[in-house]
Amino acid sequence: MGTTITSVTIAFVIAAVVPVVVTSAIRRGDRKRKHQRVLAGAAPDALFTVRPRRWQRVILRTIGILVIVLGGVLLLGAASTTDDPDALPMGIAGTVALLGGVAFVLLASALARTRIDALPDRLIVRKGFRTEREVHHTAIASIRPWTGPYGGIQARDPEGTVLFDTVSIAIGYPDLEAWLAERAPWAWVAYAGAGTPAPNWPAAGAAAQGWPAQRGPAEPWPTPDDTGRDIRPR
Repeated sequence: MGTTITSVTIAFVIAAVVPVVVTSAIRRGDRKRKHQRVLAGAAPDALFTVRPRRWQRVILRTIGILVIVLGGVLLLGAASTTDDPDALPMGIAGTVALLGGVAFVLLASALARTRIDALPDRLIVRKGFRTEREVHHTAIASIRPWTGPYGGIQARDPEGTVLFDTVSIAIGYPDLEAWLAERAPWAWVAYAGAGTPAPNWPAAGAAAQGWPAQRGPAEPWPTPDDTGRDIRPR
């Protein structure tokens, strides 16, 4: 009994500590290096791209390949020992492992396609293998916290339909928060609180790239070609 309680306690501690450690390491790494703000294929007036980390899909793909190999070995073993009573369970386990491995590989591919391109007045959202769609800033009615080990946000329209979601460790996530504070202020205040300062624009590397060091709620959202002109809708 005592061993079970200890094991459960250790598991809970690991589940709570690992996300904090990973998030802190990512934030420190982002401060030391610069990411490409806009990925290839984005619109000419795109401000930045929010996308998953490369290591996330690498881990998923690696696990998938290993599980596929394991499933193949089990299937070959079952096929070569058809008279053995353990052949059927081995074949079932191999099939499950093979399908699970393929699922991991497909998930990694979906993660590689996932991205949010932020434009001055809208977001172009691509989630996995779903069709790419545009989300105008006026369609964002509410912002909710994303329930997961790393946190994040989920935006919905007035009917409650999910428009997009992303985790807090995604590349470009702080920039997305600043975009939402500027373009969907009512939803942002309801989510973050009226006393929460508006996020800075951009999140990092402002001085090096010639951007304003900070952006207040009333200041215009800058574009790569024009950082001073007010581009807000009239």
